[in-house]
Formats: sequence, C-alpha cells, structure tokens
Amino acid sequence: MRKSCTKIVVALSAIALSSIAAAQVTPGLPVQPLNPPSAPAATQQAPASRPALTPQEQQTIAGLTGPAPQSAASTRPAAIHAPPPTLTVKPGVTTIFGIARSQTNRLVVPFRTPAITTSSAADISVDPAGVVYVKTDSNEPVSLFIYDKPDPTLAIAVSMVPADIPPVSVQLRVPNYYPRAASEPEVTRAGDRAAARGWETEQPFTETVKGLFRTLALGKVPDGYSFGKPDAGSVARARCDMPGLTIEPMQLMTGYNMLVVVSRVTNLQPVAVDVVETGCRGDDVIAAAAWPAVRLRPGQATELYVAIRAQVEDVGSESRPVLVREGR
Repeated sequence: MRKSCTKIVVALSAIALSSIAAAQVTPGLPVQPLNPPSAPAATQQAPASRPALTPQEQQTIAGLTGPAPQSAASTRPAAIHAPPPTLTVKPGVTTIFGIARSQTNRLVVPFRTPAITTSSAADISVDPAGVVYVKTDSNEPVSLFIYDKPDPTLAIAVSMVPADIPPVSVQLRVPNYYPRAASEPEVTRAGDRAAARGWETEQPFTETVKGLFRTLALGKVPDGYSFGKPDAGSVARARCDMPGLTIEPMQLMTGYNMLVVVSRVTNLQPVAVDVVETGCRGDDVIAAAAWPAVRLRPGQATELYVAIRAQVEDVGSESRPVLVREGR
C-alpha cells in the first residue's frame, strides 16, 4: 500500500512539472516570473556619446540654465572723462571726476585762503590766490578735503581718478557760498552823513545812482561817504551769482541812504566769460555795474559796483541788551 502511494505522488509531481514547462512555451499564457535572471554584463549597451557642442550652442544652453555670461563690452571699465570747465560741488557730497595722469591739473576753488587735508601721496600744491595744483603718476584716486583756512567748518570733498586724458583745469563752484568777511566793517576814512545826504538828494534818484557809479569808475569816493573794508552783513546783502567768475569783495563805501560794495571779478576760465550784472538779485540791491570791462578774457579782471540800501536806524527809542533771544 505504501509503495502505491509513493508512485501516485511521483506521478503527480511529474504531471505538474510537465504542465509548468508547457505553460512557459504556450503562446498567450500569462506568466509572471518572480525572480527573473539578470542580463549578462556583456549584453548591456554602452550609452551613445553626445556630439560636441559649438560655442554658440553652449552659450545658448548657458542662457537657458543660468545667468548669461557677461560680454567683453560689459566687463570693460567705464571710460573716465575730464570734468566741464565749471563744476558745481556741494559740502558733504564727494564729487568724482577724472584728471590727467603724470600731468599737472588745476582746480580753482572759491576760498580766499584755501587749505587741504588728504592722505594721498600725490604732488599737491596750493596757490594763495585760490588755486590747487595736483599731479600724480599713480592709478589710485586722489581724494581731498578743501576748505577756507579761517572757516574750516565748510569743506568740499573731491575724488580725482587718474586717466590718460589731457591736463584738467576746472573751477569748483559752491552754490550760495561767499567767503567769510569781518563781523564789523573796517573804516579807513570816516564819512559825513549830512554831506552824503545832500549829495544823494540834490538830483533825481536814478541820476544819483549813475553819478555814484561814475564817481567810483574814476577812482574817487562820493562826497560824505566813508571808505573801508566790507563786513559780513554788507557782503551777504550784495551777493552776486556769476558762474565761471571769482568775486572778491574788497571795498565798502557808506553814504546816507546807500552803500556800495566794490568787488574784483576775475575770469579764471580758459574761455571768455561775460559779467552779467543781473546776477546780483538781493532784496536790498539797487543797481550793479562792471567797469572797465564786461567781457573778460581768460585771466582778466574788472571791478564790480553793487549799490544796496542802507539799513534804517531806529532812533525813536533807546536800545537795551536782550536777555533771551530764543523765539524772537
């Protein structure tokens, strides 16, 4: 009995094996092998090599996948140019401009007694007339603080970049700036107010102003007028704006209803410049005139007469020292 059972099991096993073999070769029969054999290494195909890209194609791909490469023109430093003949500068703001390398450059400043502060090793000299000369053989910028020696609270800052350009001559102009004058006028010749009043009122006002300027042009002082140096108040009231020209108040003549500030106007530009009297526009300005020239060649100077109204003195009551000025 045991032998017959054994034969039956063997027979069933043979039938099962033959069925699996038939299923593997029978078309249409779905068979999912659990552990399929791996393909031999020799049968794997090597990846196809990519063709070499042209430089234009590489640039196109770089533009799609990342920032575009900078061209030679964009990486080239900006060209350095010389400044205009007149350059407006402001205190507290550094002004940058180009200068000639290994050449002498010239800066005309608005200060009477200019002084400089710098850490640069460049060759720098200061002319008391208001001119600063700069020369450098280096490529490093030359930075300066320039100010008026009696009044260092106001300074202008410049940074000059050396370049292969012609020598530079530039006038630095500070808007609404005028050199500080003395707090009180310095009188070298006393006047006579009564005589000045008679001289001013003996003819029409327009004729008086013309006669005043005519007398000054002849190098004389009008009758009754005092003569001396201007103070800060008269200089501020007789202020004139004339780009390209340097104005130096030198004399003050005081009459009864008028006083006159006489200035020396110099053209430090390389081209001719006109003296435009309408640049004197203060509230107290009566008239202005230049003599003997109104069109100045480079380096030429002329006189400028500015007549302003005399301040009215309050004689109705006696003045007293003020104890508190805040809020007045």
